Amino acid sequence: MQALTEDHASESLTAREMKALESHATVETYEDGEVVFSAGTAEIDLFVVQTGRLEILNPQDDNAVVAVHEPGQFSGDIDLLTRRPVIVTARASGKTRVLRVPAAKLHEVMLRVPTMSEKMLTAFCSRRNSLGKRGKLGLKVVGPPRCKATTLIREFLYKNFVPYTYHESDKSEGQRLRTELGSPALPFVQCSNGTVLVKPSLRDIANGAGIWRHCPNYSVDLAIVGAGPAGLTAAVYAASEGFSTLVLDKLGPGGQAGGSSKIENFIGFPSGLSGTELATRGVLQMLKFGAQLVAPVEVSSISRGEDGRCALPLDCGAVISARVVLIAAGVVWKKLEALNADRFERAGVYYACTSVEAVLHNETDVAVVGGGNSAGQAAMFLSQCCPGRKVHLLVRSKLGPSMSEYLHSRILANQDIVVHEYATIQKVNGEQFVRSVDVQSNDAEIREIPVGAVFVFIGSEPSHSWLPATIERDAKGFLKAGIDALNSGKWPLTNREPCPLETTMPNVLVAGDIRSGSTKRVGFAVGDGSQAVSCVHTLLTQ
Repeated sequence: MQALTEDHASESLTAREMKALESHATVETYEDGEVVFSAGTAEIDLFVVQTGRLEILNPQDDNAVVAVHEPGQFSGDIDLLTRRPVIVTARASGKTRVLRVPAAKLHEVMLRVPTMSEKMLTAFCSRRNSLGKRGKLGLKVVGPPRCKATTLIREFLYKNFVPYTYHESDKSEGQRLRTELGSPALPFVQCSNGTVLVKPSLRDIANGAGIWRHCPNYSVDLAIVGAGPAGLTAAVYAASEGFSTLVLDKLGPGGQAGGSSKIENFIGFPSGLSGTELATRGVLQMLKFGAQLVAPVEVSSISRGEDGRCALPLDCGAVISARVVLIAAGVVWKKLEALNADRFERAGVYYACTSVEAVLHNETDVAVVGGGNSAGQAAMFLSQCCPGRKVHLLVRSKLGPSMSEYLHSRILANQDIVVHEYATIQKVNGEQFVRSVDVQSNDAEIREIPVGAVFVFIGSEPSHSWLPATIERDAKGFLKAGIDALNSGKWPLTNREPCPLETTMPNVLVAGDIRSGSTKRVGFAVGDGSQAVSCVHTLLTQ
C-alpha cells in the first residue's frame, strides 16, 4: 500500500516477476470507480496492477483512501495469508487492468517466485502495522477500561493480530455507540458486518472476526500443540520440508513470549522486537510454507492407536489424527500470592506487558514483580512508554542473577525505575481500581506504595493438565524426553530408543519451556522447535 510505506519501490514487482505470475492469473479490467473487492470478503484473491490504479478504502472511516497501488504493485496484507475476511475495500481509479491470482494458488506462487514472496511478506507486515496506527479500523470494542472481560477481549484480538478500535464505555464515543446500538450490556464487540456480540466468549469473537470458521477434523503428519516460539519454529521447518502441519493453540500465537514488550537478545534483530511481532512473523512464515493454525481451541487429551497414529480430541468436538505430535504448550506464570490479587486479575494485576495493558495506566506509577528477563523487559517498557512516572521493580531476592547483564545494567541506570530488593507484595489495595500495594521488605517492615497496576513475572509452571500419566514428568512437572525418558524406566519400546525430544509416549515429542531441562529463553525454544523436526524426519522415515 503505497500511502502506508516509506519504500514504495520495495512493494513493486519487476517485469520478470509480473511475467512469472501470468500463468497463474487471469486478466481483469475494471472501470473507474468500480469495486474490485469489498471489506468483509474472505478467501480473497491477490490483485496486481498492470495499468491504472487501485485505491484502498477504509469503510470504518467513511471510506477514506488509505493507500494507492500503482502499476506493478499488489493488494493485500496479512489477511491474504491467514484467509480471514479483508478489512478494506479496493476500487479502480481510472480504467484499471489487473492480474488476479486465485487464493488457492497463492501458496504455490509464493514458493515458485521467491523474490516476490519476500516483497509480499515484508509489505504485509508493514501494511498491517501502518493500518493499525491509523485507528478507526476493524472491530469496535466497547467496555470499561479496567475490566477483566474487556481486557481479555483486547488481549485475544491483539494476540491474533485482528485490527480493532477500543472505546472506553464512559467516554463520548463509547457512550454514543451504546446509545446507537440500544445500550447493550458491557463489554460488547461490533463486527465489521454490523453484528453486535454482547459479553462474547473467545469463540464468539473468533467467529465474528473470521478467525474461526468451523470445527475441523484433520489428518496430518505433524500436529503441534502450542503456538509459542518452539511450536511456530517447528511448524515453519516441518512445512518447508513438505510435512502436512497443523498448529493448535487455546488463545493465539505467541505463547508466553507474546506477552513480552521487547526481546533484544534474539539473534538477527539487533534493535529488538516485541513478542507479538515475533509471533506475527512466525505465523506468516509457516503459512507461506503451507502449515495451518487453528485457535482458539483446546486439546482435551492425547492417545496413541494400534496403527501408531495419535488422536487429539478438541473442545469443539473434532479429533485430530497425527503421525507425530509435538507438545509445545509452554508454561504459565505463577500467580501472585497476595491478598486481593485474584480479584484484580486482568483489571489492574496482569501477567503480560504489552500495549494492551500498558495504555490503561499511562497516568499512574506501576509495579513490576520479578527478577528475570521478562520482568526487566516490562520495567524498561513501562518506564519508556510513559516518561516521568515511576516503575517499582520488586524482587524477592537480589536483582541480577536471573537477568541478562545488558538488561540489569539498563535498569540500574534508569532513574524512573526504583528497585526494591528482598521485597514481596502482601496485599493489593483498592476498591474499583488498584490504588496501592503493601510491600514487605527483608527487615519485615510493611509499607504502602501507591501504584495503579501490578505486572507479575515470578516464575512459571508447566501447562499439561490434559496429558496422560503415561508421559513421564520430572519432580517439577516438566516433561521428560530423550535419554531422560529412556532412563525413567517408562519407555515402552524395545526395538529402538527415543529421539532426543521424544517423550515416554512414542511419536509424541516435547519442545520449549515445558521440556524438562530446557533453558527458559526464546532462543532455546526456537532451537528445540528446529530439533523437533529432525525427530519428525526420523520417526516418519524409519
